[in-house]
Amino acid sequence: MTIISLLLVLLVERVTTKSQYWQFEFYFNKYQGSAASLKNQDSDTRSWWWLAIIIVPVIAVYFLVQKFSHGLFELVLSTAILMVCVGCPAVRATYKCFLQAANRGDLEACSLYADQIGEPEENLEDFGRNLVWQNYLHYASVILWFTALGASGALLYVLARETYKQLKITRHPSAADARVLMHVLDWVPVRITALGFLLVGHFSRAFPTWFGHLLDPQISAKTLLIDVAVQAEEVERDENNCAQEPCTLVRLAKRNVMFILVAIALLTLSGWIN
Repeated sequence: MTIISLLLVLLVERVTTKSQYWQFEFYFNKYQGSAASLKNQDSDTRSWWWLAIIIVPVIAVYFLVQKFSHGLFELVLSTAILMVCVGCPAVRATYKCFLQAANRGDLEACSLYADQIGEPEENLEDFGRNLVWQNYLHYASVILWFTALGASGALLYVLARETYKQLKITRHPSAADARVLMHVLDWVPVRITALGFLLVGHFSRAFPTWFGHLLDPQISAKTLLIDVAVQAEEVERDENNCAQEPCTLVRLAKRNVMFILVAIALLTLSGWIN
C-alpha cells in the first residue's frame, strides 16, 4: 500500500494546486498555539516542551493507523496524511515567479524571489542549490520516512522540520537541540537521496564527493546534498540567463524523486516493503 499512496499523492501534486486544507503549514500554524506556550514555561520545562509537541501527534497517528491496519481505512488515512505532509506550494509559487522574472530579464525581481527561500547571506547564484534542498525537505525526505515508518514517519519528519524552523526563527534556546534532532533524522535519508543523484546524474564525478561525505558525522545534510548535486549535474552558469542553473538542478531533483519511486516500487514487488 505504500507505493499506492505515494503514486496517488504525487499524481495529485503534479496535476492540481492543493488548497490550504491540504497543506501542512495550515495545520501547524494552528497547532503552534501549543508551541507558543514555550515562552511561558520555566527554563527546565521549556527545554523539553518542543519535543512533546513533536512526539504526541506522532504517537497518536501511529496507534490510530495500527488500529485499522491492513484495511481500506488505513490506506485512506495514510494517503491523506501523506498528502498533507508532501509538497510546499509556497516554494513552487516562488520558483514560478522567479522564472517569469528571468524571462523578462528582471534581475532585481529574481534576487528578491531568491531571498524568499534562501539564507540572508546567500545570493542569486545559490537559488538553484536552495531549490534542491527544498525539494529534499518537502519531497524526498518525507517519501523516505513514509516508506520506512508509514504515516507516523512522515508526520514525525515534517513536525520536527517545522518546529526547528520556528525555534530557529524565534532564536529559542532549544533551537540547538532541535538542530541535533534534525541532523539525526536527516542522516540516512539525505545519503540515500544523494546516492540517487549519482545514479540519475554524473556518477563518476559525484561519487568521490558522496563517498567522502558518507561517514562524516559533522557535515550538515544541506552541505552534503548540495555538494553531491552540483557534482552530479554539469551546469555552466550563463550571466545572461540566471534561470539556467536553477532549471537544470530542479530537473535533477525531479529525476531523483522518480528514481526513488521506482526503487520503492521494485522493493515492494520483491516483498521488502509492504
